[in-house]
Amino acid sequence: MHVNTPLQKDRLHGQRGQTLPVWAFGILTVLTLIAFAFSYGNMLMWQIRAQNAADAAAHGLLSIQATQWNENIATLSAAAVEEYRIRNIMQALLMTIRGQGGCNSATGATGSTACSVMYQNLRQQYLNAVNRYTNDVLIINRTSALTYANQVSQIKASLALYQTNCGNNNGGDCSFDYTFIAAQPRVDQYLEDVYADCCAFVVGGGLPANAALSVNLQPMEIEIVTCANVPSLVPSFSKFTAPTFTAIGRAAATTIMSTQEFMYPGTMINPQTNQVFQPDEYPESSNNSPVLGSSTADLWYRVDYGGNPATSNGKAAFTYSPANDGLLLATGWWSAMPIKPFSGALTPGTNFNCK
Repeated sequence: MHVNTPLQKDRLHGQRGQTLPVWAFGILTVLTLIAFAFSYGNMLMWQIRAQNAADAAAHGLLSIQATQWNENIATLSAAAVEEYRIRNIMQALLMTIRGQGGCNSATGATGSTACSVMYQNLRQQYLNAVNRYTNDVLIINRTSALTYANQVSQIKASLALYQTNCGNNNGGDCSFDYTFIAAQPRVDQYLEDVYADCCAFVVGGGLPANAALSVNLQPMEIEIVTCANVPSLVPSFSKFTAPTFTAIGRAAATTIMSTQEFMYPGTMINPQTNQVFQPDEYPESSNNSPVLGSSTADLWYRVDYGGNPATSNGKAAFTYSPANDGLLLATGWWSAMPIKPFSGALTPGTNFNCK
């Protein structure tokens, strides 16, 4: 711009001075928006962190019940195997006494096929099986002694340790207060069963509606809250102090039988021998019929755990056609799963605390 007179110069300087407040206001606005963006991002980060902490605590603490039930199921399965073995060995002992079951009953017979030799061998196997079965029952008595009230007490004690050991592998997030809100048996009062076939995958069902179930055997629901008072990222200046905000995580979980498994030694092939794990127990030489009988219903011995609704010769997950005298265990494994919080409205300082 070409300036010729003093008046034109004065007007130009006046126009330049008028833009300075606009620039200052614009810069202040941008800085304010950036501060709000950082503050909002910080709030989101802490809220996600609080929720993750609550989810981890609820899921981990409920493993107390799931672990106990899995221990019971594993021991019950071992005891069922021994019970089945005892039943069959007793049948085989009776058959060798009668000179049946494929043994050599001739007077003075010797060798491994002699009825007297087979009897002594089976007798020792019977004593060994009874000893193992007795030990399994003792373990079941120990692992099943935990009541519902004991489980709640253990969960509360574990949460206190979880808080104390924060920052370590067996502890929580040190930035939060952990509060145990509630525990209750699951309202449907059913043990959950899980099964699948060609057309469906079903979770639920369990006991009949009129079945009475001890509270010690009911799946549990628990709720945990995490809370922390978080300072703002916006620095204080002059008389302005950015307010703090509260990050709250709330999570609930319950136990459920999440998988179902089957063990059928009479059909499953041992890859080392290419034979079934549990072959026929000394079939009679005359008609080669199994020890437990000749009908299909007598060919197998079925045990169901964990609320599975299957019945003998019925259908739980697959249809079986037993070919050998064997044991079928239909069972499952328990774990924790998240659910919607159930204890209603909560107030900081009343129902739970914040750091």
